[in-house]
Amino acid sequence: MLKQVAEGVLIHQSELLENNTVVVQGRDGVLLVDAGITGTEMTCLASDLRELGRPVVAGFSTHPDWDHVLWHAELGEAPRYGTARCADFMRDVLSNADWKAGVVEGLPPEIVEDTPLDLYGLITGLPAETTQLPWTAPRCGSSSIRRMPRAMRPC
Repeated sequence: MLKQVAEGVLIHQSELLENNTVVVQGRDGVLLVDAGITGTEMTCLASDLRELGRPVVAGFSTHPDWDHVLWHAELGEAPRYGTARCADFMRDVLSNADWKAGVVEGLPPEIVEDTPLDLYGLITGLPAETTQLPWTAPRCGSSSIRRMPRAMRPC
């Protein structure tokens, strides 16, 4: 379930690890930050966003830990971003022929069967000099922008 935490900013909290997925509403849809942990949670999130009429237009992974680079097909085919360092790390992980076995080994056992790995770590690295995420953000003076971590602010 989505909970509003600021104007234009919603969160979905994972019951398992109490991680937050952050949803920032933009002009054409939402930016989804750290999409979730289980397939069930991400499917629920996708359904909630559909009910709001808010498509996912971009994703962002804050860092390359397993619980921040997951994605579900129900969220759509929006471009997914991370820092260049995060994307490089994920490329290295995915270049290993048995990467899935390594990821599964690190998952909490109770969610192994419900953690989608088909789209795991497929992110585009943003150059270090990037100052704006490539998505249509809310206007720069809005309170939702001021409450975002500085590295994620689109302006």
